[in-house]
Amino acid sequence: MPDLSNITEAHESLRNLTQDQVTKLLLANSQLTLTQLETLLADSIATGEEVKRTRKRFYRPIGAKITRGSYNRTLIQAQNNVIRSIYTVLLLGYLRLFDTASLQPFVELADTIESYVQETKVSKSNHDSTRHLEDRLREFISALAKRHSFKDTL
Repeated sequence: MPDLSNITEAHESLRNLTQDQVTKLLLANSQLTLTQLETLLADSIATGEEVKRTRKRFYRPIGAKITRGSYNRTLIQAQNNVIRSIYTVLLLGYLRLFDTASLQPFVELADTIESYVQETKVSKSNHDSTRHLEDRLREFISALAKRHSFKDTL
């Protein structure tokens, strides 16, 4: 069994990350389930700690006991969903339905999210800033997701 203090810290970190309003908003519109996200995060944290592969499952948030096989299946599903999402963007770019210029707003949005998160940590006005960020994210993503944001070549 891995060091319990590391596991407790991992559980707290995962809980904080998954309860974050920005994470919730992005997750709700992603190709990942909460369990898959928790598994990816746990795997990432456990890798940083150089934990044996058979013990990574203990880094998942406290709840029902998870078997090694179940953990590995969930991890593979999450990794496949991420890979498929990347391939989707590449495919759209290749078919010229989504050009490089269309990707720039996504990069800028990621930077905007990071600056809002940093701002809320400094100003402690978490609720208002988070709500403002959520509103901007919804507007921006909604605008990008509309049909006119893709080229009308087909």
